[in-house]
Amino acid sequence: MSGVTPTDKCKEEFAKLKHKRAYKFITFKIDQDAGTVDVLDLHAKTFQMVLDKLPADEPRYLVMDWDVENDDGCQMSKIFFVSWVPDTCKAKTKMLYASSKQALRNALEGVHLDHQATDYDEITPAEFNDRSLGK
Repeated sequence: MSGVTPTDKCKEEFAKLKHKRAYKFITFKIDQDAGTVDVLDLHAKTFQMVLDKLPADEPRYLVMDWDVENDDGCQMSKIFFVSWVPDTCKAKTKMLYASSKQALRNALEGVHLDHQATDYDEITPAEFNDRSLGK
């Protein structure tokens, strides 16, 4: 365990996403000086806008309220916990995010699916649709 803990704001904002559907996406970032994981950004925008904000060389955690339609035409919603750790990150940073992930994940009760991505090709709408539908 890295000793990095999620702030209360992480849980509060996740509850708003989960229960009130106040937004679709939350990004989180580790503050190494404070030893915490905190909310970086809240989004009610499109997936592409969130994706455009993910840095190519810095890790983030992301929670998404993902909507998908199944083969019978029924709308479904799945909450994903995404660990974004690009291959271009320094090894020390990768280790910090890997060792801190579970503390944040455990604090966010009600996440349906986990996803780990190291490259933009691994974080696409098709990927989340397939995962939501169990493909």
